[in-house]
Order: sequence, then structure tokens, then C-alpha cells
Amino acid sequence: MTEIPGIEIFVRHSPDCKYNGDERYKGCRCRKHLRWSYGGKQYRQSAKTRSWSGAERARRELELKYEAAQGGQPVTDNRAVTVEQAVTAFMAEKRGGQTAVNTLAKYKLTLARLQEFCDRQNITFVREIGLQQLSAWREEWAKYYSSAFALRNNQSRIRHFFRYCKRAKLTDDNPAADLSAIKVTDDDFEVDPFTEQEYKRILKAIPGCDGISDRNQERVSALIQLQRWAGLSLVDAVCLGKDELVKVSGNKFRVDTSRRKTGSKISNPIPGWLGNLLLKVKNGNEQFFFWSGESTTKSATSVYDKLYRKVFDQAGIVNGGSHRLRHLFAVHLLEIGIDIRVVSRALGHKSLAITERYYAKWSRKQQASLESALTKGWAAH
Repeated sequence: MTEIPGIEIFVRHSPDCKYNGDERYKGCRCRKHLRWSYGGKQYRQSAKTRSWSGAERARRELELKYEAAQGGQPVTDNRAVTVEQAVTAFMAEKRGGQTAVNTLAKYKLTLARLQEFCDRQNITFVREIGLQQLSAWREEWAKYYSSAFALRNNQSRIRHFFRYCKRAKLTDDNPAADLSAIKVTDDDFEVDPFTEQEYKRILKAIPGCDGISDRNQERVSALIQLQRWAGLSLVDAVCLGKDELVKVSGNKFRVDTSRRKTGSKISNPIPGWLGNLLLKVKNGNEQFFFWSGESTTKSATSVYDKLYRKVFDQAGIVNGGSHRLRHLFAVHLLEIGIDIRVVSRALGHKSLAITERYYAKWSRKQQASLESALTKGWAAH
């Protein structure tokens, strides 16, 4: 059975306190805090009081939490698992499941914010988090997310976390399952592709762009054109392997890769001139066109994202973003009459519903089919 940790009171004195330096002094009105060790980790939290007697009450309340959580049961009962321990276990499970790096980063950020909220509320154990606490925390999310779509995705990550906690018997239930749904409208799925004119301005701005070396100008130019003509996301383009550029025959090339976000297969032909341009990119790495292979994919993507922003600024593009190149790829195909199901496969979407959610209004074939069906309906009336 795990022992109740020894919880110590200490004082964080204000700079002008004459007892500064003596963290055990009881008589001043400086803020009191608690610290202890549990499960091989160090913990600290505010006692939310300036009096020593108040800190002693807070210490006893925390001791009672540990006693209640353990309840005389063996440690395998998992009832005394802290929020931090639960987060660590969940992230390990996600990494073991080969979750995409960018998705892991989103989970890490969301759960770091949950931990910060729990620290402010003096919540130690994951079992202490209920619907009331999650509802109060959700009110703060507007500080981080400006769209209902982003808020909904954040809530989905929290539900996955508590679903894991329930399966692992770290909690008795999933309080996030009872959070009310966040309503998302069609406006939240609006996409804003670059126009062809903006795309040309971007390419024109690359040579001589301030703050970008000649070699990086060549890389950025090739990367932007790869996204535009292959429909890849920035991370998939940056991490494209040289063996994923297939020379079909003569001057014909195809990009054969899998999306890092979903694992979906992509096999898109690209113009011959672009294939040859990629082969000329100087990177010094035998395996990748743009990535050194030594940093994390997140770090590599961040480097190119910063270079992109310099180019967009130079071109006078407002709200520029790499995702708008992918949108341009999709919208161009739809506007020339390519079936949305083909575009969905080219984008590597897991379902047609995802593609329709973002791009249906640009699909000429869908609109023509709708108009034909409605016209027939009138004639049959």
C-alpha cells in the first residue's frame, strides 16, 4: 500500500518582507504554500492563505484527499492517481499507438492547460475532476480558440483523455462525456484558398526575399510548388522522402506517400518540370528532399512555416498560410470539373464527407447533378 506523503508548509515571502530567506517563518502575512513527493514526483501548490494556521488546514485537507483516494486499498486499485500521472500514462498510450506527431502536440497542449487549471483549483487527483470542474474550465477556452470548430476539437481531445482514464480504471466515469455539444455551423468550415494571382505573387516574391538565403529560397520555391501541385499538407511536403517521388516513365512523376496525420495513402501525379525541380533541391540528405532527418518533424515544419511567413509578407499576402496552397489545389480541380470523389482521394481524406464539408460549394459536378435532379422533379410533378 502506498503511504500518505509527508506534506510540508513553506512561505514564499514578498521581496520587501524582512523575513525573506526563512521559508519556515510562521508570523508574517506572506503567501503560504505546500510541497510533497508522491510516486517519484515533486508537487507544489498554493495553500490559498497567508496564515500558517490556514496552511495547516489546507495541508490536512490534502492529506485527507490521499487517504480517501487510497481508502486502504492496494495501489493497483489506481485510486490515488494524480492528474499529472494520468496525463503521462495517456500520452504514453498515444505514442505507442503511433499517433501523428502534430496530433500528439495538440494533445500535449490541451492537457498542459488542463493541468494548469487543476493546479489553480488545487485539484490533485484525476478522480476529483467532474462535470462541474470541466464546465468551469471550458469557459476559459475562448482565450485559446477563436472558432467553434477549434473548440469542438479541443473538447474531443478531452473526451479521449477521460475515456482512456475510465478504461484504465484511473477514474470511475468519463465526466467529459456529459459536456454539452459545441455547435459548429457551416461558416466554421469555410476555406480560403489562394487565388491564382496571389499564388503568382508568392512565387515572384521568393527571389531576393529579405531574411532568406539563396539556398533556402530554392527550397521554399520548390516546397510551395510541391504543395500547390500535389495537394500535400506542409508536414507531408517537408518530410517527403526521395523514394516517394516515383519516376513513372519519360518525364512523368508521381508522389506516392502517406499522410502523417491520418495514414491515408496519397498517389498523385505531378508535372514533369516539378519532379525535375525536386531532384535538383540541395539538401545534403540522401533520404529527404527538405528535411534533415535529425530534428523532429514538428521542428522541421516550424522552420519552413517561418520562411513561408517571410515570403507572404514580402508578397503582401494577408492571412497567408501553407494550408491555403492545399485549398488551392483542391478548389482548382473542382472548378475544372473533376469529381469530388477523385479530389477526396487526392487529398488523402479518410471519408468523402470530410471533403464535402469543406469543398462542396466548388464542385461543378455536384451542382450540375443537383440541378438536373431538381429539374426532373419539376417535370414529373
